[in-house]
Amino acid sequence: MDKIIIYLIRHSEQLKINGIKNVVENEQINNEKVILSVLGEKKAEEMANLYELCDVDVLWSSNYVRAISTAKYIANNNDIEINIDENLNERKLGDLNSLKELGKNKKYSFTEEQLLDENLKNVGGESRLEVSKRMTDVLNKILCENNGKKIAIVSHGAALKFLLMNWCKLNEEMKLVYKDKVILDLKSPCVIKLEFNGNKLENLSVIL
Repeated sequence: MDKIIIYLIRHSEQLKINGIKNVVENEQINNEKVILSVLGEKKAEEMANLYELCDVDVLWSSNYVRAISTAKYIANNNDIEINIDENLNERKLGDLNSLKELGKNKKYSFTEEQLLDENLKNVGGESRLEVSKRMTDVLNKILCENNGKKIAIVSHGAALKFLLMNWCKLNEEMKLVYKDKVILDLKSPCVIKLEFNGNKLENLSVIL
C-alpha cells in the first residue's frame, strides 16, 4: 500500500462581528455563515501557495463559509473541486447561556475542559468523544478511498484538536504534543501534515 498524505488545515482568520448572536445554536446558522476577514483572505491565499499544497489530489472541507473560503484557493491552484462533508464541521457548542454559566470560575477554557474530559458537553452541544468519532470516521473513509494520494482537509480549531487527540497528548500548558516534541498550536490558518500507511499514522509534522 502506498503512503497517503493528509494535510489537516484550520480555516484562515475569520471576521470579528459584533451584534446579535444565537442563544441556542441548534442550527448554528450564524456561526456557519461567518466569513473570513480581509487579512484572513490574504492569509488563505498565501497558504495555498505553499509548496506542500501545490500538488493536492483531493480536497475536503466542512460546510462552514470560512472553511470553504479557505479551501477555494487550494482548489483553484490545483484545479480540483471542493468536497463538502458536514462531519468536518466545528464542534457544536449548544446553549450559549448555559455555556456562560459553565465557564464561571474555571481554570481552563471550555475547549481545554473538553480536552481533559472526553464526555463533557454543554446543553445541546457535542462532547469531544462525539466530535472525535465523526471526524475519525470521515478521515478513515478518506484514507480507504485515496491510496497513494495527497489530500487536504479544511476544518476548525476544536474539531481538529479533538481529532488529533487520537495521536497526541496534552502537556502541562494544555498544548497538544506529538511524540513529546511536536507542539501543535492550531493558529488560523495552520497546516499539519499526517503521513499514513493505510490507516496507521507514521509521522506528523507542522507545515504552517
